[in-house]
Amino acid sequence: MIALPFKPLRWLFAGALTASAVVPAFGLVRWNEGKDQVHVRARVAWMTDSNIYYNASNESDTIMQGSLGAEYRRQAGIIGVNADLGISISDFAENVDESFTNPTMRVEFTKDTGRTTGTLGFTGFRDSRADPAANLRTDSWNYGTELRIKYPVNERHSFSGGMDWRRLDYTNNEFLVDLDTTSLSADWFYVFTPERDLFGGYRLRLSETLRNVVAYADHSISGGIAGRLIRGLNGTARVGFQNRYDLTDGGNDTSGYNASISATWNFTRALALTGRISKDLNITSTNISTDVLSGNLDLQYARTAKLVFTGGVGAGITKFLGEAGGNREDTYFTAYGRVQYTFSEKLSIGATYSFFENWSSLPFSDFYRDSITFDAATRF
Repeated sequence: MIALPFKPLRWLFAGALTASAVVPAFGLVRWNEGKDQVHVRARVAWMTDSNIYYNASNESDTIMQGSLGAEYRRQAGIIGVNADLGISISDFAENVDESFTNPTMRVEFTKDTGRTTGTLGFTGFRDSRADPAANLRTDSWNYGTELRIKYPVNERHSFSGGMDWRRLDYTNNEFLVDLDTTSLSADWFYVFTPERDLFGGYRLRLSETLRNVVAYADHSISGGIAGRLIRGLNGTARVGFQNRYDLTDGGNDTSGYNASISATWNFTRALALTGRISKDLNITSTNISTDVLSGNLDLQYARTAKLVFTGGVGAGITKFLGEAGGNREDTYFTAYGRVQYTFSEKLSIGATYSFFENWSSLPFSDFYRDSITFDAATRF
């Protein structure tokens, strides 16, 4: 019997995409005077990947991808509702055991009026991807909830706070370690000028792995500026000091600076450059604490309202800490280019090339990867 890889998936999503692309504008469901809306989206893609495991074995494959989803939006009364439900499917031509079908869900309640505003969100999804720290493909269930609140004291002063909880539950627990993360944060904002806010805050983050009970408490005090950073450059820059305590008395305490900076320079209405820098402490899927410094630059050029070119480069350093880290250090460089043409909201097509190379003190983690993707998407 001759195997026909991708055929069911190809025809299923190609049919859904074709049908949705020809549906007229009234395919969008609305009621309650437009305050309640339902949108449907679909995407298909073909991808060739030179390294699906992100390791020195350089195992390549061709992948067919597809996704279907529905979005519900309600903007009525005091509380707004945003809900998303979807499913994504990937079929691997050679490594068929890596094929997956993953659901995703998110519900968010918003309050945008009144003195106190904020959001309350719940997420749940299954994620299948290559992990450059573990150098293998992982499957995990991800659950979370988040609360954001902002309260203005007067015209110049306001406070914001947040609570987050995340659970990362790996299905292949023989090698990987589940993780629970809880964060509490509070920030004070001061309107320095009409174009610029100053802020300062504190964050407590508790991380606990569910094997061998490794637990940390991260205390971070930071401050920064939001709005116009300098003339022509807009964004947010936060820099602070972070101290991580090992709650299991393992002697793996770590301290240093942390940062989160994102800024955009609009050269013209058609050309914009965005830069990002991040430094933070993390825990890998293999139960090792890391110190990660990364940054990237993305350039977007809108040739017309329908034709857009994007490209970018990025780099980073990951230091694996403690005795379990074994003095491992990874340095990576990545680059990509993409062209996208949008016929209408109901149909867009695109092509992407990406490159990633990792230099590691661990030979198995020394690898490169490049990929080419062609995709089509619709929303109505």
